[in-house]
Amino acid sequence: MKMKRFMFMLLAVLLVVTMVPAAAFAADSASGQVEIRLKTNSSTVTINGKQSTVQAPFEKSGTTIVPLSIITKAFGAKLKLQDNKIITLTYNNKTVVVTIGSKTVKVNGKDQTVAVAPVVIKGTTMVPVRVIVEAFGAKIGKDKKTSEIVITGTIAQSGTSNSGGGSTNLDPDYGKTKFGDSYYGWTMNYPPGLVLVQQSDDGTYAEWGSTTSKSSVIVSTEHSADALTSSEIRDKITLDWMYSDEVVVDKRSITVNGQSFEKIVTRSSKQGMLFEYRAIQKGETLYFVMVGVVGTDKTALEAYQSLLDSFTPSFNKADNAIKDITKVKNGLMSINNKEFGLSLKLPAGWYGVKDSPTPQYVSENGYFSFSISSLQAQDTADQWLARVQKQIHDDFLPNYIKNEKTSSIVMKDGNALVLSYEFSYDQKIWYTANEVFLIAGSYRYDLEFNYDSKLGAQGDALFKSTMATVDIDTAYVEKNYGQIEDEYDNVDRTKVNTKKSTTYGYSVDLPAYWFGMDTDFNKDSVAYSNNHGHMFIQVYEDIDRASASAAAQKGLKDDGYNVSEVSTTFINGNAVQTLEIKGELVQGIPVTEKLYFFENKGNTIIFQFGVNEANATPSQLNEYNAVLQSVKFF
Repeated sequence: MKMKRFMFMLLAVLLVVTMVPAAAFAADSASGQVEIRLKTNSSTVTINGKQSTVQAPFEKSGTTIVPLSIITKAFGAKLKLQDNKIITLTYNNKTVVVTIGSKTVKVNGKDQTVAVAPVVIKGTTMVPVRVIVEAFGAKIGKDKKTSEIVITGTIAQSGTSNSGGGSTNLDPDYGKTKFGDSYYGWTMNYPPGLVLVQQSDDGTYAEWGSTTSKSSVIVSTEHSADALTSSEIRDKITLDWMYSDEVVVDKRSITVNGQSFEKIVTRSSKQGMLFEYRAIQKGETLYFVMVGVVGTDKTALEAYQSLLDSFTPSFNKADNAIKDITKVKNGLMSINNKEFGLSLKLPAGWYGVKDSPTPQYVSENGYFSFSISSLQAQDTADQWLARVQKQIHDDFLPNYIKNEKTSSIVMKDGNALVLSYEFSYDQKIWYTANEVFLIAGSYRYDLEFNYDSKLGAQGDALFKSTMATVDIDTAYVEKNYGQIEDEYDNVDRTKVNTKKSTTYGYSVDLPAYWFGMDTDFNKDSVAYSNNHGHMFIQVYEDIDRASASAAAQKGLKDDGYNVSEVSTTFINGNAVQTLEIKGELVQGIPVTEKLYFFENKGNTIIFQFGVNEANATPSQLNEYNAVLQSVKFF
């Protein structure tokens, strides 16, 4: 999985008030009145008749989300940042507190819940507009003639006492001359005027932003067991960090203080920014240090050359001038996921899965996940465990599961049940799964800790020591969460949805729980997945079934696939050509693929079903067969 974590394009929270020229937001100096006009999905905003370009507002769950900079600049509100994510806005004698990723907004000390949490998108902090401007006493409506959202109010009074905002010294590390990470082993001079605004749980990513210079500095590390060539390091920069609109203006190897770096400089006219990337490998660690700055001429990067030159892949613990930002203490990193009320400690080397809707952390040999769901009436942990246990047996063939047992465990938030077992996808590599079922108050907490079975007693000890550190803020969950359905437990797998293609004249019944990836049935390709397999539909226009089957067989054989079976069958009175590809590997897992070639109105429609061999249970195969038998043509 490609983890593109380039945060120059996702700039710091601290940049929220500097993304647009201040002149564009000036209120009417004579009247003090403010009129903002904007449209969702449009990057043009008009403030008192003056237009400017911003990150496009959008609508989600009936809520309009706009750049926070529009509000702060237009109304003259002050801003203060806390913990790199809590933003306090003060306007006259009113205070509004928003938190990135949280749906709770505090207005004059009272909590309000919004439908959509603030989020940072491509360098701009986006917030629900209504709750803030109405707190400021402004009005929000819609111009029916232009379809514009119109916000009217007054600029903040000068000289008003605002006890909650506007601190100019947002730099908690003032006085330090260097920063670094003692665990990952790097050091760099401290960039004047910048503060730490983003850091990953595992400490492999750190970003500094500015309220004045619009610049951003990133240091990132990753493990690389292979010694990479200069070309391979450059490819890593290009593929993992650069966006498609960046044009390379400089690419070369450089030597700084006796150390060889790969350097790439790019320009993005669309973003109006310049970027400099440097990378170096030391041992099994690949280091990236990067700068992004607003500008069109590469001379804009000159002010950062001494800073970039100061980076070194080493850390001197005796140097008191270094601000150590490591997340690792005594070999453990502390994780505090406030949105889910989850705290725990994991060994160094684990990292969070980006873009996961729930907390997930992985290492080379392990996996941890956490989810919350509502407790249903009369349900118990024993019943919950029994359902999951049954589902495992429905999903795995008997010889791919072993050493199954249940137990209990005492956690900080109560007693929980544990279902442990070993599973494999190829009967060669085995994994130990420990699924923990905890009920506290109105909610269920599902924690899963898996590891490579070769770890044996070491893996079991790690599971127990990790569970001992888990602390769930159940009071926070009770207060801030509503009804949460479990997407896996007790799901009705017999429920189907009928899908039709008017373009190609067919319909098919699909299990409602399947996940759609390409779901437009009027296009020539459709893709769905389930827990342990997938289904693809591909239409070849103006090609008969026999020709399509022959071409597919040839193409598969040319690509090295072994077509183990070719036959003809009848489905609902339709002659169907079938191909089977058995034992192919998908991400190292043996998979059986079966293709069914239908013909309708001169077109060939191929239904392709794939299932992991370990999961080719009667229930899974019956599910695929039911889909196949439901195919109808019109």
